[in-house]
Amino acid sequence: MDIRKILFENQDLEYKSFHKNIVPTVDEQRIIGVRVPIMRKIARDAVKCNIQIASPYYYEEFMIKGLMIGYAKRDINEYFELLDEFVPLIDNWAVCDSVCSNCKFIKKYKDETIEYLAKYLHSSNEYELRFAIIVLMDYFIDDDYSDRIVEIISGIRSDFYYVNMAIAWAFSFIYIKYPEKIMPLIKSKQLTRFIQNKTISKICDSYRVTKEDKQYLKQFRL
Repeated sequence: MDIRKILFENQDLEYKSFHKNIVPTVDEQRIIGVRVPIMRKIARDAVKCNIQIASPYYYEEFMIKGLMIGYAKRDINEYFELLDEFVPLIDNWAVCDSVCSNCKFIKKYKDETIEYLAKYLHSSNEYELRFAIIVLMDYFIDDDYSDRIVEIISGIRSDFYYVNMAIAWAFSFIYIKYPEKIMPLIKSKQLTRFIQNKTISKICDSYRVTKEDKQYLKQFRL
């Protein structure tokens, strides 16, 4: 199975032209232009065939290498080893977020994952930190963990754009399910201007929030 050959066989130049604009941190020359459903299928097939991507170069190769982690059948320590190999390679938000959402095994190992994420939550690398925040957002907004997640995320201070976007996105997701846990943060105006305003904006983008609540939130913009 020649993954790079398969990727070029599925190249969509129109999609490449569109996609290069939403992953601006990736050199255009490294983007082939393959849609995500196709990459997911390639990743699943690669796992079945026990194919590895040792030296990824193209954006899509990194994406597939990361997606393969979620499709593999491993014990939790092996999953963490695979993530430790992969996470430092992340250089854009799209690969980060897609890989996080594909790590469904985390649902069964929440306590272990919280402990595992500690090193990334203290990382000075933009995408390692974003990885940790997105994992928390994807798998820990529930009755058991939401208070802890709010505490963790509200304590993060960063100048990185994609980290602060992740924080605002996570707060908006928590608000939709547990508004009482996020509203005190918004009312106190203790968040940075960017995170405060972006959190409110993302909440207001949701169809699950009433028009009245959106209007009320807007008064807390900085």
